[in-house]
Amino acid sequence: MQPSGESTLVSRIRRFMESPECDDFNALALGVFAHQYKHIEAVRRLADLTGRTPGTIEQWTDIPPVPARAFKRYRLFTDADIAHTFTSSGTSGAVRSEAHFSKAGLELMTASIIHNAQQFFLPDGRATVILVLAPSPELAPGMIMAWGMRRLIEHFGRSGSRFLVTPDGLDRKALMETLGTCTESDIPITLIGASFGFVHLLDGLIANTTRFQLPGGSRLMDAGGFKGRSRVVERSELDAVIHDRLGIPPHRSVNLLGMTELASQFYDGVMVQGSARYRSKQNAPWTRTQVLDPRTMQPAKNGEPGLLCHWDLANVERPMVILTDDLGATEPTGWRVLGRARGAESKGCSLTIDDMLQGHAR
Repeated sequence: MQPSGESTLVSRIRRFMESPECDDFNALALGVFAHQYKHIEAVRRLADLTGRTPGTIEQWTDIPPVPARAFKRYRLFTDADIAHTFTSSGTSGAVRSEAHFSKAGLELMTASIIHNAQQFFLPDGRATVILVLAPSPELAPGMIMAWGMRRLIEHFGRSGSRFLVTPDGLDRKALMETLGTCTESDIPITLIGASFGFVHLLDGLIANTTRFQLPGGSRLMDAGGFKGRSRVVERSELDAVIHDRLGIPPHRSVNLLGMTELASQFYDGVMVQGSARYRSKQNAPWTRTQVLDPRTMQPAKNGEPGLLCHWDLANVERPMVILTDDLGATEPTGWRVLGRARGAESKGCSLTIDDMLQGHAR
């Protein structure tokens, strides 16, 4: 059962996703904050402690952020019925974050996934065979990235779309056969998965001197990044190898940032702008991102590093404002992720994929 007023907020946010001009981000953000102040104890305590409560603030920038690491210690959820729980990945033995979703919350996240993909990854509306270098939700039920990729297959995938990571590692035989068949039939392919998954794939292609020239309309999306497990790969190096081995140009190779704690995602702008120069992350109309100086918690100057803080209206059931341990910097065209703050635990679905593929690179 949803708390009083939550269904109305969800409906307004769904309309806002479809038509941003129909409502005001600031008004919606304050409404979500007031709702969470009433129904999430940790949000209420933090607001009272900082003196920034629904009755004392007027701007979305004044809503106190909840640190992402708090999801490891507190039940950060409203009184809605839990339909699914996602857990963060991380180092072995570490306490993991939990993010709870109701049925309505999952539907709202689906809307966010679809609208974001249509704007930043599939702006041409081209139907493709989607091959996922990640485990399915059945194999990894706690992985929010796997759940989201299933939604992409359901809404945008042609026949033959599938997940390719099994308990034994990457199903290389099925991958190679599908790449070859689609190339011969001139059927465009979309490759999506964790950044580390592509490291393993490309290493194998290089080792076997294999190249594909995937059909026009093909594209690639890697999620997460490189946080020191297999190795760190520079974006320019990854783009060059993808182009060389798969025939996908850099402006059709998109990086996505997602978090277990958030219902929305952040793509870079290369597909929309048609140029690999636009690697800055973009915000959907229902999200905002600021880079905060960790000493003052005020917005850092353009180009200066700080902690990334995200506002996500789709996070109605969980704290809407999340302060991360990710370092970033703003740019004229958006913002970039620079890595993890010193002392922060390495985490991300990409690390889990790396664990599953270790020993199966060939």
